[in-house]
Amino acid sequence: MLIRKLDYRGIEKFLYSGDVLSRDDHSIVIRATWTRPTVNLGFVIFERGDIFRETFYNDRWHNIFEVFTPAGDRKGWYADITRPARFTEDQLEWEDLLLDIWMSPDGSMQVLDEDEFAAAAPELPEVERLIARQALDVLRDDLLRRWRAVANERIAELLIKQQWSVGTAESCTGGLIGDELTNRAGSSAYFLGGIISYDNRIKRQALGVLAETLSQQGAVSEQCALEMARGARAALGVNVGVSATGIAGPGGGSPDKPVGLVYVGVSTPLIDRVARFEWNGDRVSNKRHTADAALQLLIKCLESN
Repeated sequence: MLIRKLDYRGIEKFLYSGDVLSRDDHSIVIRATWTRPTVNLGFVIFERGDIFRETFYNDRWHNIFEVFTPAGDRKGWYADITRPARFTEDQLEWEDLLLDIWMSPDGSMQVLDEDEFAAAAPELPEVERLIARQALDVLRDDLLRRWRAVANERIAELLIKQQWSVGTAESCTGGLIGDELTNRAGSSAYFLGGIISYDNRIKRQALGVLAETLSQQGAVSEQCALEMARGARAALGVNVGVSATGIAGPGGGSPDKPVGLVYVGVSTPLIDRVARFEWNGDRVSNKRHTADAALQLLIKCLESN
């Protein structure tokens, strides 16, 4: 298939070809090879032979390119805010609206070209400027769904290789980490269960968190997250414990412990680690960010073993 990339004015920027992997009434997936000179964007380098698995939509204002080395190693995802694509049997056209997102294999994201979008904004209809901005949130969600599936596969691979099991001890996430881990078919081979320890009494009785920790450092603390992760291993009889404790909001914060402060912990037979985060979203997004951070930390710990 012939693919034409146009700018927001309809001027052709690139012309290349790709193989159609799948298509339906609203989307098409194409495999294309990078044949242009090497491009170093700072956060990623595109080189000759890199493989792009490109998904276009005729009813959405974005596309997503999943990028691999010739050997099949994932470099990340490059995604564009665009007008809905137009495709026929043998040709596809899409118009770039300048705003882009890069997502690394670890799930971290950065929005790109906001200055270019701002400079071009006067040339775009007001409704398109609004749609483009709104489309960023939709695109972020789409990218994270893809990343979670990839992260789950990596977690499964690492746990199965070690013949380890995993369990969770969750406070502020209310079971969301366990929900994400069990979204993968076959997760029962390594995920044994979880404890939602919302109340401090449950933290003490079910997970063995010390009363001194709760009274002196508080439930939202590095030490509590560590004891929760270790407690999950003991209480559930698993090799790896994953924990989360924090203040999801909108209330409950203080100057020392603001809304959005969370601690995520992982305990394995070989390593214990706790990470601190401060989110600035609403309650639901803070919980989601924390669960994603738990997957990220779990992968790092398993890869370091």
